Amino acid sequence: MRLSGSLAVLLAGVTSLVSAIPFAGPSEELPEKRGYCQNGPKSRKCWGNYDIDTDVTYEWPNTGVTRYYNFDVQYATLAPDGVEKRLITVNGQYPGPLLEANWGDDVEVKVCNHLPDNGTNIHWHGIRQFYTNYADGATAQTECPIAPGDCHTYKWKATQHGSSWYHSHYSIQYSEGLLGPIIIHGPNTADWDIDLGPFLLTDYYHDSVFDIAQRPLIKSLGIPPIAVNGLINGKNNYKKGGQREQLKFTKGKKHLLRLVNVGSEVTFRFSVDKHKMTVIAADFVPIVPWETKTLLITVGQRYDVIIEADQDEGDYWVRAVPMLTCFAFNLMDHDIRAIARYNSSSTAEPKWPQSKQWPQLDICKDEDIDNIVPWTPHDVGPSAVTKNFDALLLSWKNDSYALRWQVGEPAPYKPLKGNPVVKQLFDAYPKPANVSRDLKPVDLTYLEGTNWVYIVIESFLPLSHPIHLHGHDSYILARGGGIFLGDGVQLHTQNPMRRDTANLPANGFLVMAFQTDNPGSWLLHCHFEWHLHDGFAMSIIERQPHEIKDVYQKNGAEAEMQRVCKNWAASGLENRN
Repeated sequence: MRLSGSLAVLLAGVTSLVSAIPFAGPSEELPEKRGYCQNGPKSRKCWGNYDIDTDVTYEWPNTGVTRYYNFDVQYATLAPDGVEKRLITVNGQYPGPLLEANWGDDVEVKVCNHLPDNGTNIHWHGIRQFYTNYADGATAQTECPIAPGDCHTYKWKATQHGSSWYHSHYSIQYSEGLLGPIIIHGPNTADWDIDLGPFLLTDYYHDSVFDIAQRPLIKSLGIPPIAVNGLINGKNNYKKGGQREQLKFTKGKKHLLRLVNVGSEVTFRFSVDKHKMTVIAADFVPIVPWETKTLLITVGQRYDVIIEADQDEGDYWVRAVPMLTCFAFNLMDHDIRAIARYNSSSTAEPKWPQSKQWPQLDICKDEDIDNIVPWTPHDVGPSAVTKNFDALLLSWKNDSYALRWQVGEPAPYKPLKGNPVVKQLFDAYPKPANVSRDLKPVDLTYLEGTNWVYIVIESFLPLSHPIHLHGHDSYILARGGGIFLGDGVQLHTQNPMRRDTANLPANGFLVMAFQTDNPGSWLLHCHFEWHLHDGFAMSIIERQPHEIKDVYQKNGAEAEMQRVCKNWAASGLENRN
């Protein structure tokens, strides 16, 4: 890592509160050999002494700035679509407050649990957590839940830039509201004028998701529920109640929109009537810009897009249409909409033919790999280890023969909330730990140094799955329909698409790769919340135990993990959902 530092000179290493430091502009960096270039509407590839060609896998600024946040997890009764519901919120908000930083900032978030009857934690989706596995926020992997009345501070560095979200990784809490957006400001692969901020898409339930999970068809047969609505930035109509999200377009300007699917089950196709968009990032990976009219985005995925206000002034529908071929249904399939207005004082609903929907097919297929080309190229080396897993929905005798997702081994993933993987490793240290079979670990602790690992996941059911790997960007080497034929499948190893959430096709396969360069215990799982809740996950134990322990001894993270676990054990809530 090379040190430079936005604002580091002026602040002389002094940290500050969020409100005191500007975002999105490294205007105080000192010129170095690379040459200084100011980020602006006509120079979005610039970022002070860095730029879009800087490979975030290996290099990032060190700004000397720390962004502090306080997150109070608590119940609140809100009405996002006009129907009141008790939600789990951050600071009483749904969605939760924006977490915002500049590329190279440090981030500290103090999370306090004010839920009287449940634990919680927060996962920072897509944040690489390079050598900060302890801040990943994954229950049963890196930490015990934060007990009622307890607090825990997450500390990590923004080594990437782009758009994402945070959410609870405890049970199905994020489907009950515990989520919010993340923006890490940095350079882009194309120019834009106005940042419209995060645009969160989600399916939504009026009943408590914990109650829904206990219904016979869902609990026993693994059938996901039908969502009653969908929300855009926490807003939508429902039977003439609620309000729609509004976007302000400025004629002739290019607008940056940060699309995030924060849903539980639904894959959306996003579009703005009569407006094309240029896609410039997939998850936290800047890509070569490409133009499209519609964009498929599954749960956990993000796209940064640029939309130019080049149509006649007026009002236009912004659409998030559920893909029914993904077998995820919604009672408001064609009414999950926002409004883009050229005149912000307008109150009219968009009318045809001025607002005319782009033609689109209901196809449950991720965007073409050839369209998502990383800006900074990486090639993938031969695998030191290749693991093959089948995703199956089978009856499980330990749960009254209910249907559960099983990946690889004949057992569903069952988190041991009070005994996470790293705790099992440390409690046995220096002897090898016999990590619980209920967590189905992929044990890579015998590998020395950095190696390539290939993982093949096959689905034999007509259901797609967004596969999310913590701690890494996945290199997508191949995907397709039917059975994976091994040597009969050509692997794309030269600058393949890489992202942290990739779609496993229905009745198909996905071949992904990563490098063992980030010691820790990382979760690999389907990001459909109902599938994860029913066992679709496994843990990957990466690098040797002493290397993982070294990471946790940094900043007292091991002692903090043990403290949180002790308080959780005293809560008596281990067996509660």
